[in-house]
Amino acid sequence: MALLASSGVAAAQQVGTLALDPNAPGQGTTLVVAADQSVLSRSGQPASSITFALARGMRIDTAALAQLCARRAAARSACPPETRIGFGLFSLDTRGYDAGAGDTRLTWALDAYLAQPQRSGDAASVVLSGKLLGADLVGALLAPSLGRPVPTTTTTVGRLLRRTGRYGIELRFPTLPIQLGVAAPITATPTRLELSLSAVRNVRKNFTRRLKVPTLHGYEFRKIRDHRLVGHHLLRTPSKCNGSWPAELRVGFPGRVARTALSMVCTNPSLP
Repeated sequence: MALLASSGVAAAQQVGTLALDPNAPGQGTTLVVAADQSVLSRSGQPASSITFALARGMRIDTAALAQLCARRAAARSACPPETRIGFGLFSLDTRGYDAGAGDTRLTWALDAYLAQPQRSGDAASVVLSGKLLGADLVGALLAPSLGRPVPTTTTTVGRLLRRTGRYGIELRFPTLPIQLGVAAPITATPTRLELSLSAVRNVRKNFTRRLKVPTLHGYEFRKIRDHRLVGHHLLRTPSKCNGSWPAELRVGFPGRVARTALSMVCTNPSLP
């Protein structure tokens, strides 16, 4: 049996582990994440946590949303639609059940929400709320073989931080979306995490212009009311590009943290 998902984050499969789209300097952007089994599992051990560190000069603007999901709602996976900032998926390969012959991929569709900070000093929190695809089929066929129910919903809350030094932003998830406990010889190996995160909101800002205009009695200044739209982007790229921006992936395993230095390609706008 195989339970497979088609992903709306297909672009992530083309651009590597971490990428920004668009990738021009000083632009509002989308963070695209694609981590596979080589990242999420080492020596048969599933990762216990994951952190994405982005280049110095990256900016966060939580005004990109009119409101943030409240902490209590985040803990209950009850964030309102207005706080949604993205989507993704998380997959596990489960093997060795059903007398050792079972081999299944389980996939949870993820929705991401921006929530109030979990700790003082954090910029915000990112809530990943997942739903198991094909839950009825899993419950009927797989759960009895595993000897326990398979979680059909999941909630993971990560910290979004502004940093100083080489990296300017960190997104830390203390746990993966699902950690399925199974007994040997059964294994449950995380095989794929995909995310696409962004938000933008245009806010009207009123102002008054002072114009000098001619009249029958000479010139006078008149006040004219006007407005402009100010764009707020949750994430904005650094202001300069030298071909790439540094990034780092940190994956926690029992007793150690695996660090991987990455480069996110950036492109300067074409000169006329």
